[in-house]
Amino acid sequence: MRKLLDILYSPLYIAAWLVEFIKEKDKTTPLWLKLLAPVLGVGGLGIFAVLSFVTAFLVTAWLGNPLPVAGFDQSPEQPIHFPHTIHAGVGPITGDNSEDTIEGLGMDCTYCHKQVTEQSWAGVPPVELCISCHKIIGESSNTQLKLLRDYGLYEETKSPINWERVHRMPDHVRFAHAPHIWYLTENPQAIQNKPIDFEVLQDGTVSASKVCSTCHGNVAGMNQVAQVQPLKMGQCVACHRANEASVGCETCHH
Repeated sequence: MRKLLDILYSPLYIAAWLVEFIKEKDKTTPLWLKLLAPVLGVGGLGIFAVLSFVTAFLVTAWLGNPLPVAGFDQSPEQPIHFPHTIHAGVGPITGDNSEDTIEGLGMDCTYCHKQVTEQSWAGVPPVELCISCHKIIGESSNTQLKLLRDYGLYEETKSPINWERVHRMPDHVRFAHAPHIWYLTENPQAIQNKPIDFEVLQDGTVSASKVCSTCHGNVAGMNQVAQVQPLKMGQCVACHRANEASVGCETCHH
């Protein structure tokens, strides 16, 4: 019984001793140290939080996509909603009303991104190209189409569409679309993330629109385009090595 009481009371005794110890130290501790202690505590937590954020940002930026902060969103809202599912997709597509279905148009990527087979930049279509169809096609009550027509159909409101950039690479990296398109169209076996309508032509090549998924993923299935591949150095180097392309620094870096 005595041992049991000793066990039960020992935590209380220790707690009481700690209280007395703190009171005694409180009497002898200098005022400047009392003021400095909480400052150091809060500052330490702040530094830890900042370092944790920076570490997470660097790790994700190196191994995957950066955190969606400070303008690094991989799926930004666009000035006008452009559904690739309708324009580039194939087969039935469910609309906003689950009872409504429409057929994807299956448009070729190069119809809008015309420079991709000839230039470094894939190119963004001018508003006039969009209006060439949508000045007739589409309901006048559609809010997004009305906004599009305001951009391109009427002289008093006509202006370019400032599309938000989705895919980003560092400024010191040089990526030219055209040579990659040329190689992949001639070597279909090197294409990754093949689209569902992938088809090899009789001459053993594929059309330019069938190679985009290697880096951009299934854009035709995206209602809102997002960056789905990391597009980091390791991915590029691995692809170059697999296809016996140059891996020299000067190939991709200025």
